Amino acid sequence: MNKAILIFSLSMALCFSSAAAQEDVAQEVLVAGITFPDTITDDQWKVFTANVAAGANPPLRLKMMIRGEAGSEETMIQAARRGRLQLAAPSLAGATSLVPELAVLQLPFLFESAAQMDWIYDEILPQHFSDAFADSGLVFLHWIDSGWLGFYGPISFADPSGVAGIKLRTAPTDAARLTARQLMADAIYVPYTEIIPALQTGLIEGGMTSDYGFVTGGMAAEVKVFTLTRHSYDTGMMLANAVWYENLSETNKSLFLNAYGDTSEFRTRSRAYTLAELDRLPQTAGTRVVTLTPQQREVWAAATRPVHQALFDRIGAPAESLYAVIQDAKVRFSYGAD
Repeated sequence: MNKAILIFSLSMALCFSSAAAQEDVAQEVLVAGITFPDTITDDQWKVFTANVAAGANPPLRLKMMIRGEAGSEETMIQAARRGRLQLAAPSLAGATSLVPELAVLQLPFLFESAAQMDWIYDEILPQHFSDAFADSGLVFLHWIDSGWLGFYGPISFADPSGVAGIKLRTAPTDAARLTARQLMADAIYVPYTEIIPALQTGLIEGGMTSDYGFVTGGMAAEVKVFTLTRHSYDTGMMLANAVWYENLSETNKSLFLNAYGDTSEFRTRSRAYTLAELDRLPQTAGTRVVTLTPQQREVWAAATRPVHQALFDRIGAPAESLYAVIQDAKVRFSYGAD
């Protein structure tokens, strides 16, 4: 064999061997979440996987468990803490099992506007919760937008008195439970993945969820009305096991801060997508969507205001401290803080 050809062949073989070996030793990263197929969030996970594939150095091999394979949100958070998986994307409600004062963010009518809320979420809260999650062995990476909360059920809840006596699926957060109690609903918790069977069997008649969760979770086919109270906002988050994250290369640490894409841009797209889907519900599912008038919103705010103090009584100083941070931030925002 020609010597040059032999050298070339050996070089190519070594390259292929090296690439195969690199693939074999690439660290596996288990990523857990609960996302429905063919949704805008599902598409964003594809952005995430593509960015990791293109930018990880050294390479990483993702194992995506975003269809609830890791169990409930509480289970996936504990698995991330213990290093059984590396990344978890729970909702705000799910994360309160670890950081109870997160429930403050779901207090009814906490924020005066979306712009005010967005600024506080982006500029004030990340550092606060980075410290809180660090105490539990997790790294807070970023928020994952979800949407405004509302009530679904057999009737319109434009008047909050209509919620009384309803068998209401309520998230396992103190804010949600206390809101349901204040409205005299029959609060019932079922895991998110079991909401549809619970509606079909009559275990629940309705519930509280985000507008995005309502249009993507299949609930519209089971209930007649969704009342978009916008009494609080729901968001998910990306959490990493702290030991795993600290042992990543600097390149990969930075990668996971941004791999999900521009979170502000995703927020804008997600809200536009949700509004369009809500507009379509009367035709696609026969579900009526009710939006509160300013007067109805005032009635709702007055009816649920006692929930704030009830939450402070339940959680204590951590909730009061976070509430004070938010109130201070609202003042700063009103004066055009940087």
